[in-house]
Amino acid sequence: LKLMNKNYEGGLHCIPRSVLISSELAKQWSKKYRGWHYHEKHVIPPNPTIASHEGIQMTDVPTVFQLPGDDDTFYMSFVGFDGIGYQSFIAESSDLVEWTNLRLAMGYGEEGAFDHGGVVLGAYHYESYRIDAPRMLKRTKDDKFLSLYGAYKKKNEYEADPGYQGLASSCDGINWKREKDEYILSIHG
Repeated sequence: LKLMNKNYEGGLHCIPRSVLISSELAKQWSKKYRGWHYHEKHVIPPNPTIASHEGIQMTDVPTVFQLPGDDDTFYMSFVGFDGIGYQSFIAESSDLVEWTNLRLAMGYGEEGAFDHGGVVLGAYHYESYRIDAPRMLKRTKDDKFLSLYGAYKKKNEYEADPGYQGLASSCDGINWKREKDEYILSIHG
């Protein structure tokens, strides 16, 4: 490993502490991001009630964002695992605590497709990636929103294979579809 023009040999802890930032400096830099309120209850329960999508056993990968022109509403995508595979859902909130209008954002791909076993939205294209910027989705030149999504080919297993990355698009930021028929990244080749 080469760090700050020095070569370091392998090993579990190969970077000397002298090149790391101090705890005091880390606390100073992070001060404005501390002091959060901890909310003890799940804002999206592990088994939410979503019309036409009964049987969700767990939820994961919550990602909060906003849509241009709607500064008062927050949207959160999350994954629901129903024992068969993953689908991505969306909820909305005005206070980041109470979430309503849970609905499907992007469902399973067709049989034989790289995303037949599940889709995990969440790597959205934002207007800014600065840490203090709102997570506002960015429209493309052709008036779409884009997101990478994790995809699984197999159903009936939990993360059955290494998976793929697909590209999804949406005209409204709520309803998403596969933008390309083939995956855009995979360790499969």
